Amino acid sequence: MTSKILFSLCCIAAVCFMMSCKKDPPPEPEGIITGNVIVYDSTGTALTDHSGVIVTIDSLGLKDTTDASGAYNFNEVAAGTYNFSYSKAGYGTYRIIGQVHAGGTQATELPDADVGQIYYGPLVDYVTYMGFGSPDNHQIYPYALFLAPMQVPTAFVLYFGVNGPSKTDFVTSTRDYLPTNDYPTEYFNFNKEIDPGIIYGDTTLLNADGITFSLAFDNPRDIHYVDEQGRFIYPCTSPILGYFTLHSSTFTPPGGGRVKAASSAKAGREISLRARHQ
Repeated sequence: MTSKILFSLCCIAAVCFMMSCKKDPPPEPEGIITGNVIVYDSTGTALTDHSGVIVTIDSLGLKDTTDASGAYNFNEVAAGTYNFSYSKAGYGTYRIIGQVHAGGTQATELPDADVGQIYYGPLVDYVTYMGFGSPDNHQIYPYALFLAPMQVPTAFVLYFGVNGPSKTDFVTSTRDYLPTNDYPTEYFNFNKEIDPGIIYGDTTLLNADGITFSLAFDNPRDIHYVDEQGRFIYPCTSPILGYFTLHSSTFTPPGGGRVKAASSAKAGREISLRARHQ
């Protein structure tokens, strides 16, 4: 009996010794990350000098600055999944989200990052909307009047929000590009109505007390990325030029027809208005 107890104790001691000698898992392999940045002016034209863009690995706080060719690199970065930010004064901050870095001897080469200059444009007189058609079948368009001519080409982003005007707290957005403009102090594009399918296809917008539409200039280059929430982000937009708020029932449902009698009457009243917003 005593020998059995001693044998059991020896086995336990041996197991404990083996566990204590177990090596820690090896560290994640380190490696090089490289990439290239293309810098654009406010008209969307690529510059010849792409230097001065600060590239940051967000979670690590590591930074590098691009040279004239737009190149940058990071050495000895542990394997992992990282987000990168690209910033320069006067330019929109571009991001690359969820980039996998394997580490090891093979360098990770990131896709090109586009960094565009922000176009602030002339002073705006007001931003509102225009409606055409009947209460049961109509189209609604954003409209803006400026105090001086805009540059050509130019572009706009319209943000759809439910908590007031914002370029960060929004549900979705649309973009419009104007290669020419016969009325350089006005923004109105008859081919770019506010798509009711977006509103009726999103329960947050459809059920909101009001939808705020905020208008901003954008760089003509169409620089964008998809953020962690799956939204299209246009980083080169100006501050909000103005906004207007409408209820979802103002919009004709896809396929036409009435939403309900009360909503149809409300739509008829609202599309006849041109509310002025500074």
